[in-house]
Amino acid sequence: MRIAVGFKVTPDFEALRAADWARVAAAADAEGRAQATRYVRRVFGVFDEAALELALRLRDARADDGLPTGLAAFTVGGPDASPFLHTLQALGFDCLRVDPGGGPASAADTAEAAGALDFAPAATAALVAACARQLGADILLLGERGGPGGSGTVPFLAAEALGRPCVTCVTAIEPAGADRLRVSFRADDGPVRALTAPPCVLAVGNAVVSMLRVPTLKERLAVRDVPVTQFTAADLGVDVGVALDRAPAVRSLEPVDRSRAGIVVTGATAAEQARALYEGHLRARLEAL
Repeated sequence: MRIAVGFKVTPDFEALRAADWARVAAAADAEGRAQATRYVRRVFGVFDEAALELALRLRDARADDGLPTGLAAFTVGGPDASPFLHTLQALGFDCLRVDPGGGPASAADTAEAAGALDFAPAATAALVAACARQLGADILLLGERGGPGGSGTVPFLAAEALGRPCVTCVTAIEPAGADRLRVSFRADDGPVRALTAPPCVLAVGNAVVSMLRVPTLKERLAVRDVPVTQFTAADLGVDVGVALDRAPAVRSLEPVDRSRAGIVVTGATAAEQARALYEGHLRARLEAL
């Protein structure tokens, strides 16, 4: 069985302060969105990281049953994905990186093209499907939603392009024989466990296991000279430019306001604070009942 996992390297926007967002917005107007966020630390997409660890656990479980399993991982992006790919190589993945530019380009141009794909799920799905074919994947694992601009439609579009069934909201995967898997996922009426067989697409959601294991130094040294296979979108037969022309243009970025309204109750002691809360906020409501 051959398992391929598509993942995305995204800026860690959760680490940005409100003042940083103002800087991003100003720089985006002058330089482009990808350049404006180049200083932000890069991380795995949260659902993608869970998919990678589930693939490793599935490989280990199948190995205990004497069943061979091949692992591959791929991403669309520029050289900033290299440290992540080398980590996955150390963990036993065959790695592939796709340059979305379609030809020789600077790192900045590649980053800009990869950033444009954030808001072009059809183009992203076409690249994902092409990578799955290139890697000969029986099982394609994806995070159910990507980073910035994630629409949640890429797994469905990729499954349609591949002509495979798609299971979403996957939380766990277990072997169930040589050519079967037991998949746990969440449906509208609660958790479900079902048997599935390749080829299929599994979109990982809020999995029980969400953190990728860390390779040892020995594992890293064993693959330090192993190159990462690289393709362009054109090599895979995907015309990204046509798909991007049909995608909506990004005009601005702004954070989601998650703050909550509240009051500060003053008082020297707990009794005084309780009295102030009652007199100033609770009494009128209780009397109106």
